Amino acid sequence: MAEYLQEPLVGLAKQGLKVMLVAHPDACRACRSLQGRIFDPLVAPALPLEECLTPPCRCRYEAYDARTVVSRLLSAGVDAVKEERLDEARELLYQVVDLDEHNEKAWLWLSGVVEGIDERIVCLESVVAINPHHELAKQGLRYLQTRRRELGVGEQTARKIKEAREAIHRIKNRQSKVLTIKETPPAPTRASRETLMGPPTTSAQVLVRRTGEEMEAQKPPVSFPVVFFSVLLAVLLLVFISATLVFVADFLR
Repeated sequence: MAEYLQEPLVGLAKQGLKVMLVAHPDACRACRSLQGRIFDPLVAPALPLEECLTPPCRCRYEAYDARTVVSRLLSAGVDAVKEERLDEARELLYQVVDLDEHNEKAWLWLSGVVEGIDERIVCLESVVAINPHHELAKQGLRYLQTRRRELGVGEQTARKIKEAREAIHRIKNRQSKVLTIKETPPAPTRASRETLMGPPTTSAQVLVRRTGEEMEAQKPPVSFPVVFFSVLLAVLLLVFISATLVFVADFLR
């Protein structure tokens, strides 16, 4: 990183460079809050800052060649991936794509070290957006998208199986109340029904009372054989009594 202490910011902009604010050790809080920030030379805040509380301000801008920095970070990130230092590789490659979001190589390497399938898809989609003819990225993207759909179906099926098991478990644990013979209440008699119902005070109760009386009146009559033998027995009894009276009368004469 070269220093351009006196060169105007416009000259740096013409060279395609950006600038980074470097705060002096005794800088105020306003300048320290911008320490290390990268700016386009044409829109960089003028020094001293309006909020500066320690004039004269000795903070400065230094030329910042983003291409050189990105190249070094990318090289270090790729080396970290090859040496399986994945946490460090992710951090370096994240810095690269933050500085250069159109860096095709950085997105491709980053897709191999991010943890989630969605993050890998985002990385490969960025590669394809930059280079639509990148066959390796398109193949990997198709595979990951298919894998994500399969995982989604699998998760949905697992959720349904879990819900079914929980429903079966609830049914098994449900204890229905079944009355035994001893627990079954006896059928109420007519007297108990009248006691429970009380005097008919409503049309519904009167209808129930009348219906019960009609059912009692409609009981089947006594069978014919019973009536026949009853009459025959009565006739024989009368004949026997008459014969007895005649015998007694003749004896008294």
